Formats: sequence, structure tokens, C-alpha cells
Amino acid sequence: MNFHTHYLSALLVLISISFPTCLIGIFIKLNLGRINNILPNTLSYILFSLIAFFTGYIGNITFNISIYFATLSFIISFLCIGLEIIEAIIAHFIKYKFWIKNIEVHKIMEKKNIFFDIIIIFTGAFCEEIIFRQVFFNILYNIFNINIYIVIIISAFIYSINHIYFGTNAVIQKFITGIIYSLIFVYSSFSITSSSITHFSQNMILYILSSNNKERLH
Repeated sequence: MNFHTHYLSALLVLISISFPTCLIGIFIKLNLGRINNILPNTLSYILFSLIAFFTGYIGNITFNISIYFATLSFIISFLCIGLEIIEAIIAHFIKYKFWIKNIEVHKIMEKKNIFFDIIIIFTGAFCEEIIFRQVFFNILYNIFNINIYIVIIISAFIYSINHIYFGTNAVIQKFITGIIYSLIFVYSSFSITSSSITHFSQNMILYILSSNNKERLH
């Protein structure tokens, strides 16, 4: 009985943390966006990370990472941006039948306090990695013994669905980057540091590119 209860509770935890963005609407209603545009998003991920932590299904978190993987993780962040741009160009061509010449990076923060923005970006990226990499892989791979490549796909899919409020095209883009985050997480011996570096670096690069209202990438 305890064996079955263990699996059931793990499944319930997995379901409960699968959609952190469901809290964003509540936080937006509280007008927290006046402080920082993505603060509601970050707060929801913090809360769900805490839920996972206190349930005990977060597993053993590995922070150790070699210089090689740290450097590789940073470089891969540029690859993620490039792939998202390519996807956007292809999707635009399929829909409108002509190639776009410019990609615009719109700012998503007011940049009233850059230091605070960086903390929010880092916290959000790290908590997303805790949920969609650390917890998902611990439950699906270590507890349910699901094939690692299937876990990679599931993790990336759930991660991408949580970005649907950016539009359906963002779901495809985030599925691609979700696959990459998962791969770097797996091949770095499940170090949360590696995928967090890639995730944070990608978000920071976009933050820098949007230093004005919009910056054009030619």
C-alpha cells in the first residue's frame, strides 16, 4: 500500500506543479506588475518551487559543474536565441508567404531598477529549471523509471505550454529551447547549474538587446 501511495503522491505533486503560470493572473490582479512586468511570473515559480521542496520530491540537487559545461551552457544560450529567431522566420513565411527582413526584440521590463530586474530574471529562470528539469526528471526518470528521452520531451512540452500567454508561436519556440535546456541538464550529470546558466543567459541577452524600446536584429 505504501508503494502505491508513494507513486500516487509523486504523480499528484507532478500535476500540481505543472502549470505555475496559473497563478500569474492572480498576481496581475494584485497589480504587482507595476513593480516589475515579470514579477508575477517569477513569484508563481517561486511558490511552486517551494511546494516541490516541501513535498520532498525535488530530489538531490546537483550544483557542481565543470568549467567546460559552464562555458558551453553560456554559449548554448546564443544557440537558443538563434533557433527561436529561425522558428519565427519560418513560421512567418508559412503564414504570410514572404520572408521577413528584421526581427524586433521588444522590451518586457520598464528598467526602473536594473539590479532588481537582474535578480527577478535570475530567480525566474532558476525556479523554472527547478520545476521543469529538477523535479520533472526526479519524478519521471528516478521514480517512474520513464525513458530519459521521453522525459526530455515531456519536460520541454510542459515548459512550452506555460508560455502560451506569449502566443501559440511562443509555445513552439519554448519547446525547442526546452529540449536544449533538458539536454544540457542531462549531459552535465543533472546539474541544475548548467541549464540555469543557459536559461538565465538567454533571458539576459534578450534583456540587453531590448535596452531601448526595441532593437532590430538584421
